[in-house]
Amino acid sequence: MRAVVLDRYGGPEVLAVRDIAEPEPGPHQVVVRMAASGLNRLDVFVRQGLTGPGVRQPRALPHVMGAEGAGTVVAVGPAARTDLAPGDEVMVFSGLSCGSCRFCRRGETSRCSRYAILGEDVWGVQRELVALDPGSLLRVPAGMTLTEAAAVPTTFTTAWTMLMTTGRLRMGERILVVGASGGVSIAAMQLAAWAGAEVWAATRSPEKARYLGGLPYVHEVVDSSVPGWSAQVRERTGGLGVDLVADAVGAPTWPDAIRSLATGGRLVICGATGGDRPEISIRELYQAHRQILGAPFGGWNDFVDVVGVMERTGIRPLVHATVPMERTGDGHLIIERDEHIGKVVVDLT
Repeated sequence: MRAVVLDRYGGPEVLAVRDIAEPEPGPHQVVVRMAASGLNRLDVFVRQGLTGPGVRQPRALPHVMGAEGAGTVVAVGPAARTDLAPGDEVMVFSGLSCGSCRFCRRGETSRCSRYAILGEDVWGVQRELVALDPGSLLRVPAGMTLTEAAAVPTTFTTAWTMLMTTGRLRMGERILVVGASGGVSIAAMQLAAWAGAEVWAATRSPEKARYLGGLPYVHEVVDSSVPGWSAQVRERTGGLGVDLVADAVGAPTWPDAIRSLATGGRLVICGATGGDRPEISIRELYQAHRQILGAPFGGWNDFVDVVGVMERTGIRPLVHATVPMERTGDGHLIIERDEHIGKVVVDLT
C-alpha cells in the first residue's frame, strides 16, 4: 500500500510516496482505509527535524507522516470492544495513551505519562490502511465530508482545549486570535463565536485581513504588521483590552498579545511557530492580574466535546486546499509560506 514516508529530515522534497507493507491488525484493532489527512504545522516540524525543549521527534526513520485524518472502516478484529462496523466513516484521534492511569480514566489523555502523537512520535495516518485501537476512532457526524473530517481531530481539539478547557471562555467576552489564518486559529474563531464571544483577528497580511473581515464570525481585524499593534486593540476597546488572547505564533507576538489583555485577561498558547523565547515584562503580567496558560493538543474528552458541538451546530473546517498524496510536499510549502487561510488536506485515495 502507498504511504507518505520520511527517510531523512529536510525540505518538502524529502517526502516520498512509496509502497509499504499493509498493517497486521491485532484481534482488538480496527482497520481503516484512509481517505484524507489534514496537514498541521506539526507535520512541517517533523519533516524538518526540529529539536529543542518540548519538541519530540519520530522514534525511528523511516517514518510515516500524518497526525490527523478520516476514512472508512474495512475490518473489525474479533475481540475489538466497539460497535463500529465495516462501512462506518470515522475520524482518527491523534493522541495515544495508556488508557488506565488517572488522567486517562478522566479522559485527559494528553496528560498521560505515556502520551504520544500519531505522525510525530510513531507512524502516522498518511497511508492507505491503518490499524488502530477503537478508542482512537470517532464516527464522522452526518453531513460532514471525509475531507472536512480529516481536518478536525488535531485542529478543533486544540482550539477547544485552548478556549473552553484551559481558557475558560465565557459568553460575552472579547477574544483576540493572533496569526488568525491557520487551521487552529480559524477553528478557534468559529468556536468562540458559537460560544457567544466577540471575535477579533490579528494578521500581518492585507489580503488575509480583507478575507477575515468578510467572515460572519469576525468582529474586528487588527493589523499585526504594525509595530506596537496592541495600541490598536486598546484604542478600539476604549482602553479596556480583550479578555482572552489565543496565540500560536509565540515569541514575535507575545509582547503585544500581553499588552492587548484587559485586567485579569488570559493569554492561552498552543504553539510557538515564530519562536519560543519571547521578551516580556513580568510586571505587565502580575500588576494587571494577567495569566499565561499553556494549552497543547487536548484529550479524548475535548475531542468528543468539540465533535458533538460540530454535529449539533453544523460548524465545519474551512479547507483552503486539497492536494494529492504525491504532492504532499506542496501542501507543506503552502503552510511554510503562510499562504493558507484554514486547512490544507492531503487526499489519500
